Amino acid sequence: MRKEPKSFSVTIEFDGKTYSATYTVSSRVVTVTSLYGSLSTQVGGSRSDVVARMLFHEILRGAKSRGEL
Repeated sequence: MRKEPKSFSVTIEFDGKTYSATYTVSSRVVTVTSLYGSLSTQVGGSRSDVVARMLFHEILRGAKSRGEL
C-alpha cells in the first residue's frame, strides 16, 4: 500500500510581500505548489523545509520575470 505524501505550508517574504504555498515530500522529492507554478527537486542532504523555501523563491522569481507579480 502506497502512503499519500503529507502536505506542509511554506511562507516567504519576496520583494517586501509575504507569499504562501504548499509542499509535499514523497520518496525524498520536494514539490512546491503555488498560484504561480510548481517545482520539484530531490531533497539531497538538506532539510525538506529549506529546500521548499528555495524552490518557492525560484517560483516567485519566475513569476516576477513573467510580470505576474
